[in-house]
Amino acid sequence: MTTAAELLARLRDPAADGPSARLAALLVEGTLARPVRELVDPALVATALQSTLLAWTANDSGVARVVATAEGVRTLVSAHDRPVAEVVPSAVQGGLRELVQLPFVARRDAVMKLLDRQSFRQLVRAQLVETLVDFGRRATSPVSDSPLARGLGGLGKLAGQIAKPSGLSAIASAVSGEVERQVEKRANDFADTAVAGIIAGIADQASDPARAAQQAALRLEMLEGILALTGSDVGELARGNLDRQVGVVRKALAAWAAKGDLARDVEGPLRIIVELEGARPLGALLGELGVLEPVSLHARAFAREAIARVVAGDAFAAWLEQAMG
Repeated sequence: MTTAAELLARLRDPAADGPSARLAALLVEGTLARPVRELVDPALVATALQSTLLAWTANDSGVARVVATAEGVRTLVSAHDRPVAEVVPSAVQGGLRELVQLPFVARRDAVMKLLDRQSFRQLVRAQLVETLVDFGRRATSPVSDSPLARGLGGLGKLAGQIAKPSGLSAIASAVSGEVERQVEKRANDFADTAVAGIIAGIADQASDPARAAQQAALRLEMLEGILALTGSDVGELARGNLDRQVGVVRKALAAWAAKGDLARDVEGPLRIIVELEGARPLGALLGELGVLEPVSLHARAFAREAIARVVAGDAFAAWLEQAMG
């Protein structure tokens, strides 16, 4: 009869055809042969996620750890002045450039849903009003202050006469002031209409098939801008109060999980995804993707390493001794 010590020695055998290696192969083969729905239980996944989030949001030290880790990552990234392009492999960059230049035209209503938002309107409106008012002020400044007028000979001399203290200069000043007030008033009225036109114009151009080349060029320029960012640039973009940011996320996740909505919201979509191919074995799906052989090979290696770590410990030896006692 095999003793616990003899069985333990066999399990710890590192040979490629040893008992642990064969056990790892059996585990992988058994998993690949099982239907997808037996491997992924939507209800179990949703419940596990909900309980995990509830535990994290209720633990101050866990939240503090997330904040510290995020701050550490940001500090590390900010310390590097290399552009993103020097970090991303050139082959990947080439693929990204080719990807963003593929023909793609968005629907106009989809673009409008993205752009036609109150905050964006306010941003564009503020810039537009500021530009119009600034232009109006310069346009209504005394004629003698204009470099253009000074260069027009007789008109420049007339402007100089008007600028001198006189009834004409008072009239010019009053007219300029009234025009400036009218410009400010009309700029605000005009901006409201102009913003709607700007947003509609952007949507028209973004959804026009005839402008597909320009749209591709715009996407490429945006990608080049991202690749040109340095680590310090990224750090500045991510600057903010991490404590408050994580606190907001914590509050939202806690509310979502506490109401029980999380389990339902996660389980529903996951169940739909699983049911699409749920009846088929995992190995069959991987075979269709052409990755069955490498996945199986690496899975056996991982399982073998995991078993080796377990059987090498004293705790496993004690368990085996007790189980065979």
